[in-house]
Amino acid sequence: MTKQQSSLFRFLLFLAGAGIIILAFFLTRETRQYFPPETNTFIWISIAIMYLVFFYPFFFSLLNIADYSRKIPSRVIIWSGILTYVILSLGNILLLAIAVVITINAAIIIQSILFFFFLLSVYFGFFVGSYLKSVAVEEAEKLEYLTKVKLKSSVLLLSVNKLPSQYEKVQKILARSIDDIKYISPLNNRIGSELELNILGSIASLSQIINSILSGTDSPTLENEADNLRSLVNERKLLRN
Repeated sequence: MTKQQSSLFRFLLFLAGAGIIILAFFLTRETRQYFPPETNTFIWISIAIMYLVFFYPFFFSLLNIADYSRKIPSRVIIWSGILTYVILSLGNILLLAIAVVITINAAIIIQSILFFFFLLSVYFGFFVGSYLKSVAVEEAEKLEYLTKVKLKSSVLLLSVNKLPSQYEKVQKILARSIDDIKYISPLNNRIGSELELNILGSIASLSQIINSILSGTDSPTLENEADNLRSLVNERKLLRN
């Protein structure tokens, strides 16, 4: 079913339900004579509002989130609020019209309170959806550079292990640095991001130097760059949220 067909079907469904309510209104004309006019008005206005509340999610996309795992909590809150409102509203009508244990004024107050709590459930549904979305964005930002650092450091280790035996000291320094990178925690601030970018730059330089060495060209800068990476990794490890 296309989006346009789905919208049309929902609209027809809404009209069908509204038609049933209107039909029930006219068919219960004799029954309505047993209740005071204000009670009848309250009952049918309440039924109309309940119907609109129930159909509200069908016509308004509350949650513009692609990830359904983040949509579910918000939808649960909203639908719980809807069902609670409808069930308690029906109970309120029964208490007024059938059991006659509350006055019309009390019924109006109760109905207003129920509608207020329904609006709260909608608000919290929005809040949960927005909060989860912002958390997801924040987590993605935290991992943007760190994920690249960990991936490229793993690739670098493969080259480090191929270095000739005379570079054993540098191999140990780089192996220790790369191992420490595995345990760096995500951090969402400017200093952490700058350090991670510098680490990426150091890894890129080391990759070029090691590739030159493996190609048969000696490079005296390897140890200095290895020490630089070690310093950057140690500095990044000290940062915490």
